[in-house]
Amino acid sequence: MKELDIRKKIFEKYDEFSLTEHKSEKDTLRFKIKSLLDKYSEKDSNCYHVLGLLDYESDDWKENIETAIWNFKKAIELDKNNVLPQLYLAHCYHDLDQLELALENYNKVNKKKLKEFQIWRYTKLIEQIGYCEYKLGNKKIGEQHFEYVLEWYKKLPEIDRVVPRELLDCLPENHWIVNEMKKIETYL
Repeated sequence: MKELDIRKKIFEKYDEFSLTEHKSEKDTLRFKIKSLLDKYSEKDSNCYHVLGLLDYESDDWKENIETAIWNFKKAIELDKNNVLPQLYLAHCYHDLDQLELALENYNKVNKKKLKEFQIWRYTKLIEQIGYCEYKLGNKKIGEQHFEYVLEWYKKLPEIDRVVPRELLDCLPENHWIVNEMKKIETYL
């Protein structure tokens, strides 16, 4: 199989992987994608990003998190302009509750490029930065980020909004930002 065909197959299989909800199918696809990547000699930033995602998005992600981190770092090393590996590296640290490292890496994400790519990821990034700041004791800075997220929620179509989980985890239930968010997101 030619390199270009292998690359195409890798990303087709990854699309299947990201859409399936059945663990056994995910495990099978993970194995197939990793096998294809082993055959692919021209691994670029996107390939290492996919490798990182395969481990990060597994049921046993805690066992594989160091490998995911390594792959995201390699993806960043190969292409500093690839925003998603930087974002997922920050997610890894966030999930490990290493909030200083999470914040450091969230702040490295090219916000302008992420905003152009997917606005929902951009607003979520701002919320995650706010969460880290808030939990690290910088409550005013965290609240400023949450207020900015609220302003975006007011103007975004519903399809571009995601559950403001981090905001809700930080702020008291009767906080004015939470009350305003409840007016927008009626399911809260």
